[in-house]
Amino acid sequence: MGWARAVSIAVFPLAAMSLATGAWALMVGVDPSAAGWLGLCIVMSLPSLILGYLITGRFPKQGVGALLSSAGLVILAVGCGDTYLAAAQETDKLPVNGLWISSIQGGWMFLYLPWALMLLMFPTGRFEDKTARRLASGLGAVVVCFGVFAALSTEPYGEAFQEMHRGLAPMPGADLAAVGLLPVFLTLLALSVALLAKRFKHADAVGRNQIRWLAVAGASVPATLLLCWAGYLVNRNESIVVIGLAVMYLFIPAAIAVAILREDLFDAGRVLVSTLGILAVLGAVVVLAVLLALWPGIESRSSMALLVAGAAAGTLALVALRPRIQHLIGRVVYAEHERLIDSLKEFENKVFTNTALPADLEGILRTVTSDPALRIGYALSSDDGFSDAQGRPLEANTGIRVALAGQVAGIVVPGPGPGLGRVFNSETVRAMALLLEMGRQQVELSGALAEVDASRTRILLASHRERKLLERDLHDGAQQRLVALGMNLRLMQRRLPPNGRGLALQLDAAVAELATAVAELRQIAHGIRPSALDEGLEAALRQLSGRSPTPMLLHIEGSFSRVPEIVGATAYFVASESVQNANKHSGAQHITVRLGNEGKAIRLCVSDDGCGGAIRTPGGGLAGLADRVGALGGSMNVRSQDGRGTIIEAVLPCA
Repeated sequence: MGWARAVSIAVFPLAAMSLATGAWALMVGVDPSAAGWLGLCIVMSLPSLILGYLITGRFPKQGVGALLSSAGLVILAVGCGDTYLAAAQETDKLPVNGLWISSIQGGWMFLYLPWALMLLMFPTGRFEDKTARRLASGLGAVVVCFGVFAALSTEPYGEAFQEMHRGLAPMPGADLAAVGLLPVFLTLLALSVALLAKRFKHADAVGRNQIRWLAVAGASVPATLLLCWAGYLVNRNESIVVIGLAVMYLFIPAAIAVAILREDLFDAGRVLVSTLGILAVLGAVVVLAVLLALWPGIESRSSMALLVAGAAAGTLALVALRPRIQHLIGRVVYAEHERLIDSLKEFENKVFTNTALPADLEGILRTVTSDPALRIGYALSSDDGFSDAQGRPLEANTGIRVALAGQVAGIVVPGPGPGLGRVFNSETVRAMALLLEMGRQQVELSGALAEVDASRTRILLASHRERKLLERDLHDGAQQRLVALGMNLRLMQRRLPPNGRGLALQLDAAVAELATAVAELRQIAHGIRPSALDEGLEAALRQLSGRSPTPMLLHIEGSFSRVPEIVGATAYFVASESVQNANKHSGAQHITVRLGNEGKAIRLCVSDDGCGGAIRTPGGGLAGLADRVGALGGSMNVRSQDGRGTIIEAVLPCA
């Protein structure tokens, strides 16, 4: 059996003894307020006693469970002791010990000690470093010393009955020492919270969420102490502390149970930010009420009126300042959430100013959340599931679905690390919904454009293959038959008798017509696909240079033996069309053709010194060349100013 389990079991006999004491007092008779206070203490002790027992049953060495059980015992013992004293004042049937009376004067600090130690031990149930152990020792020492000084106070005890049964003689200076320990105690409580914040900073996602749950409830510890002091300063009555105690003893055990068993049940970060924001404003209300109560010259005013005025001013401050205060608090206790919201707003501005693309959202989320494995899937209309920014199917069964106007736009799939994706709550999902929808539309459009480009390339390749087949059919079929027919006619002409001169002349004319037909057929076949390309792009351009009536200067840099055939043919057609246009329309004196291999692309540049003014018009020759080049994923640029010649440059990918 672990030590924590032993503690949680040992408190039950002590709790039974306390209940027996309270029951004895009730049987003797007490006023209703004392009985009500006992009932409230019993109710406040149950969550701690039960949850402490259950937690140590599952984790026998979990100190958190032991502290919960101890906290339940303390509040139960206080309630039973107060009820016993209330009954003892009404009758002499109950024995009263003077030493016990003296020891309980500073016992209220024990109400806070288990929770302060909880801040130092949570969530592992042990003190993680020397600082935590020193703070725990300091808290224990302050509680004990305060109890001793309160027992030795020279001031009368709170009630005449208790003063009558004082068990220790007063000691001069004890009051001052006790008062001096109050800020020390509050400082140690604040340092406990600060140490918890330090552990939060270095914890993983799960640990942070657990600490947030404790912080939500743990904020009530210093807040309760503040309420007690404020109530005492305003109307000399610390009964207002009952509200804080109820929160402590009912809410903290529940928060601890959630943190240990189901830390992902709710968004603890948002709950913590809202809680601290409200506490900050309410703290300002309390401070204002205290200042008003202590302001010189207003003693005649009612304290209740001052409290109402302070509450009214605090309410106005709450309405005006709470959003801003919560934002500032969120940047500290929920930094990853606020950082994500700020990054999404900044990225949205970049998208709207055309300095970023919506599909870059995945990279932004990976950077902000420190999750390199995070994926975004888009609900494309062409698929039933989700696809990534490249249009590839995303295999994801779980993730955060993002919807805009009721339609699912996509899904965010965090990496496999523990606690990753916790930052994606309803607020962050709303913040990125429009961006994800814009990214989905971008991916849809990119996919459609890619399909159009692929379709153009397939059409161009098919056209090129058909051209090649047609050129081969003309060369090997019709052209060969016409040549053979001409040879047969010549043979017939040689076999004519001497008196067949007239027929011979007709055969000469027929053979000449056949030669013209063969030449025209060769030109047609050459226009469909130049046969010179069989020897390579360089050879084809050299033949083009030899046929040009305008002097043509050819510069070739690099090797083009591995350039795909379709790329070489396209480059040739661009050069041929450009040279032909320069010969027909520009009146150029010189034409220059430059061809270079840049590794992943070839660059062709045709320039002339003609009249310029070339325009790419829809359906024109230049537009057709640009479409041919674009179908291969290339680009073509035409620069032509009047009187300054024309430059046509094409870049064709060949990798």
